[in-house]
Amino acid sequence: MIKRRALVLALSLVAMIGPAVVAKKLTIYDRQVALKAQVDKKKKENELTLKEADKLREKLEDINAKKEKMISKNGGQLAYKDEAKLEKMLNSVSVDITKKSLAKRVEK
Repeated sequence: MIKRRALVLALSLVAMIGPAVVAKKLTIYDRQVALKAQVDKKKKENELTLKEADKLREKLEDINAKKEKMISKNGGQLAYKDEAKLEKMLNSVSVDITKKSLAKRVEK
């Protein structure tokens, strides 16, 4: 009886914790959309100036143009090394958004 309860408890814990541990891998497109939405949100909340938001949007557009060029050169698909380059560029934009919005909070 005790072993059965322990098993039920263990299985219920795994069921609750399991989905939380697994992270969803976002595609390049998903990250671009999320970052653009984040820029828009931070601009609306006055954590980014119009000029900062426009520059970040330009960076995202440049990344999209580079992505399209990479795809066209590789027969309609992204190569792994190109995907890594794009991820690095998107990470840079994400860091810029965070830095600029945190700087605005400190000023207040």
